[in-house]
Amino acid sequence: MRSPGVRTKDRLAIGRTHFGFQEALTSQPDPVHPLQETFARIAQRSEFIRPRLGRPAGGEGWIVPADLFAPQSPSLAALIRATQRRVRTEAPTVTGGVLIQEYQWPLLATAVACFLVDRRVPDLRPENVQLRLPPEESEGEAREQGEQIAFLRGCFVALPDDLAAGRPDALLVPDLDALRAALRTGIETHMAFVIDKISEAVGCKPKGLWLFVTDYLASMLSWIMQKQGQSACLTCIEQEAHALIGGAQSPLNKKKVSFFALTYQGHTHVFLDRASCCYWYKMEGGAYCSTCPHRTKQDRNERLLKHLAEEYA
Repeated sequence: MRSPGVRTKDRLAIGRTHFGFQEALTSQPDPVHPLQETFARIAQRSEFIRPRLGRPAGGEGWIVPADLFAPQSPSLAALIRATQRRVRTEAPTVTGGVLIQEYQWPLLATAVACFLVDRRVPDLRPENVQLRLPPEESEGEAREQGEQIAFLRGCFVALPDDLAAGRPDALLVPDLDALRAALRTGIETHMAFVIDKISEAVGCKPKGLWLFVTDYLASMLSWIMQKQGQSACLTCIEQEAHALIGGAQSPLNKKKVSFFALTYQGHTHVFLDRASCCYWYKMEGGAYCSTCPHRTKQDRNERLLKHLAEEYA
């Protein structure tokens, strides 16, 4: 797989109230559903973000979050075993950190991409999502290819000027701030459920797992904005990130979010000044990655500039 103070069931209730979706919608998407169009446009920008609309037709590894995190879940037990084998430790902090990172990436990447590419937010509730898990014996590579996440219904939040605004499965909000709030609420609702379950299963603290969510959300925002090439300057990315991430009652910690820019021969790239570690260095053959918070800023910047030199050689 590559708020405190508010109970999970209350967050799920908030999410249901916020989205207000009809549960009786057909499970079969229209041939050219607006979300299918959005997913196609996302795929044109990145080969790694491959969501689908509708229930997957067969195939091993697909599971809904409720089953993955059910009491005595064999799927979760298998994931924990595989994770601990890969990172060569049973430490709760490391195990929980790797689990949350592997779980969240297709969900958060798709959600942020939909928001930035078409100003739409799919229904992110756990009951509307299926994820494809890698085989227990794999080292994670299987998750990097093909479809990784499915949205079972075509409900989505949109702006009044959306071309699909007239659809019965579109929930309209008045402006971009409201759409951004829908994205944040959907992510917080889903990840609160997941973080509670992972923390309980491996014995780590929820607050630490929320930092991984914050970091990845900020990283995806920066990466996709730069892929689009629109308003991708450091200041614009910082403004969008701080508008999206966190609020007075949010578990997302925007105080930890900061970015920096590096320029090579006129090409400027913006990077996240990460606050969390991916733990790649704990895996067989792994090392500190280029943006690892364990590196000094000088070491990190030198490595990133080397990558930029290779990219623009």
